[in-house]
Amino acid sequence: MMKHSPVAPVLASALVAALALSACSKGASSDNTASDGRPVVTVQIVKDARTKPMSELKWTKDLETACGCSIKWLETAASSWDQQKSAALAAGDVADLTIAGFDSSDMAEFGSLFMDLTPELGNLPNVKKMFDAEPYSRIVSTNTKNQILGVGRSTVPLSANTGSHMFINKAWLDKLGLAVPTTWDELKTVLKAFKTQDPNGNGAADEIPLDFNKPGTNGFEGFNPNLFLSSEGITLSSDSSLGMYADKGTVKNYLTDERYKDFVKFMNELWSEGLIAQDAFTHDWSTYTGHAKGDGKTATVGMSWMWTPSDLFGSELGKQYITIPSLKAKDGQTTPVVWAWGGDSMAYGANQIVAKAEPANKEATLKLLDSFYTPEIGIQATYGAFGECVEKGADGTYTVLEPADKSKNAGDWQFTNSLADRAPVWINSEWKLKLPAEHTEVFPVDAVYNNDWSNIDLNSDVLYGNMPTTDEQADILSRNATGINQNAMAKFAQWVTKGGVDNEWDQYVADLEANHLAESIKVKQDIYDAYKAQMKQQGVDLNSMFKTQSVDKSAKFTK
Repeated sequence: MMKHSPVAPVLASALVAALALSACSKGASSDNTASDGRPVVTVQIVKDARTKPMSELKWTKDLETACGCSIKWLETAASSWDQQKSAALAAGDVADLTIAGFDSSDMAEFGSLFMDLTPELGNLPNVKKMFDAEPYSRIVSTNTKNQILGVGRSTVPLSANTGSHMFINKAWLDKLGLAVPTTWDELKTVLKAFKTQDPNGNGAADEIPLDFNKPGTNGFEGFNPNLFLSSEGITLSSDSSLGMYADKGTVKNYLTDERYKDFVKFMNELWSEGLIAQDAFTHDWSTYTGHAKGDGKTATVGMSWMWTPSDLFGSELGKQYITIPSLKAKDGQTTPVVWAWGGDSMAYGANQIVAKAEPANKEATLKLLDSFYTPEIGIQATYGAFGECVEKGADGTYTVLEPADKSKNAGDWQFTNSLADRAPVWINSEWKLKLPAEHTEVFPVDAVYNNDWSNIDLNSDVLYGNMPTTDEQADILSRNATGINQNAMAKFAQWVTKGGVDNEWDQYVADLEANHLAESIKVKQDIYDAYKAQMKQQGVDLNSMFKTQSVDKSAKFTK
């Protein structure tokens, strides 16, 4: 019988090792170096569901050229990110760069995982240029420890000042001989006519006078009827879901304000007369937008809130609607009306891109981060590749092209071929940019509220959307929010549909106070004051920044 020599396994192992070494010498790569010798940078991107795989986006090759690196993309759908994010943070395992993945509360709790970019600004010339030109972009990117753990996005020329606009069916008003309402009472009269006089002319009692996005159980959300509080001088903002708002530098809460009670009673009047969609408190998003779009030919909704008329009602039915400014709560009131403000958070996003504390290839990682803030990469990351989605003119003009895929509208085409509003970019007023009409539709809609915004001091009447918090502050607000919001939202739905706010108001206020509402207000005041101090230190005046641009910007970008 043949006996195996004990030397054989050793020789075999040596042969495998030699072959592996030979392979490496012929160009195999390590995890940190590509086969062509370029450094590898891993980039986690949290994507819109419409966006193609990053490998299919031609502009990413320009990005690799700009940084002199090879990018390893880690792609996660936004709908799946929260679970993955929690696991990654708990394990301390984050990518070299993460785009659109972490918010200020993540940075407060897990800040040690990320690089403080403050001492690295010399290696980030484009980011530094943005910070110098627009100091507010630096404030948005700075945490409570005066660290820059992430860089935001700045898109002031392209940004609206609110995401919620109020629309009414002008064709119905004209048919019924009614004027555009200017007060709550006038609106109620109009809505009753919408319900009873068959304004869409189809002979069916199918009109929904007023509809809105379903309020959440944990606070008001976008396109909710709390926008009526603008009629009473309360400025909603990006940070108002907890009922918080700012008034002359003081943080207050409308959930226990008598004006909120008046608003609830008005809503109950509308509900009692059948003027609100009967499924408004239960329908999902698709049903809400489905009501508005209908069959695309016959309108059934009289009034609602959204981004633009075509966005909510569709391109054809949207033509029947006009945008209306804030209503007065009462005829002859002396309190100036306002409108919800979100200009600061829509123009400036915090932590749009963050870097790992110790990436394997630090120089390449920083160079890649900085490349996003150049016009060449920024325009493509926002709209798509040159030659396919954007035409680059000899005079430096960038023309965003109409969709090559005629089955897609301009917005869907943008999200298919770029990171769109998830891109970490600096779009400034020096850019020469021409856009499809669909991309500029919001500007005249937004401009309707300029008079309402003239009654707001943006330096003292707005709770800003990107205010950083300490870990302790975030914990207190989160802990208190559950009881406050669940109580408030349950009562809101009950009072609108069944009434009873007068009889239950005092107990309701006591319940919110028992859930530490006063503590939450104090914490929010501390956060607000610290942020305002940063604004003062940097010489930032939001009135001069935004009100000089509160015009219909569409002409600037029209082809």
